Amino acid sequence: MKYLKSCQLCHANDKKDRVSIGKRVIYQGNYNYIAVDISPLSLGHLLIITNEHYFNYYETPKNVKKEANQLKRKIEKVFREVYHSDTLFFEHGSSKPNEAGSSVDHAHLHAIPCSLYLEEELDVLGKPIECDIFLEQFFNEFSYIYLENSKNKYIYKVTKLPSQYLRKLVGEKLGNAHYDWRVYCKTEYSLQILEQTYLDLKEKIK
Repeated sequence: MKYLKSCQLCHANDKKDRVSIGKRVIYQGNYNYIAVDISPLSLGHLLIITNEHYFNYYETPKNVKKEANQLKRKIEKVFREVYHSDTLFFEHGSSKPNEAGSSVDHAHLHAIPCSLYLEEELDVLGKPIECDIFLEQFFNEFSYIYLENSKNKYIYKVTKLPSQYLRKLVGEKLGNAHYDWRVYCKTEYSLQILEQTYLDLKEKIK
């Protein structure tokens, strides 16, 4: 098993504080788990996270990708039922520390109940590549950002981006300026949204 002592996402149940990952897990699979985001950008904000340590989902083996894809479908179904919404998935896919806007270099995919199309805002990054990183196998030779909505699945090859690049962009589109999880994770507002999301979804994803 591949773990890093310094990686907070490698140790789902190690910590006991109110916003630790162990208190937010709502589903545990063989290769991935689902947890409520530590500082949700909206009600329903979840993360799919690999059990073992990988930099990103692009580099994970087929069995991890296959299960993660199944978890995506579960989340989409539950978001339609609970929030009557489509789903936006995104990932900061670093292949080296602190690239691609990643602030935690462990594979984790964001899932938010919303309909957002960010192509115009991301024009500055160049032309996207259409692909589904959860159905295809690649050699991980570059950092990227990945977005998936009801119409498209695509990546942008990138290197350095500002920390939490996509979190900020999505937060702005949702009218939530409190995108920086390191700053806002223990505010009363974030805790209320986190706890309500946990209550909404903990029995729904099976």
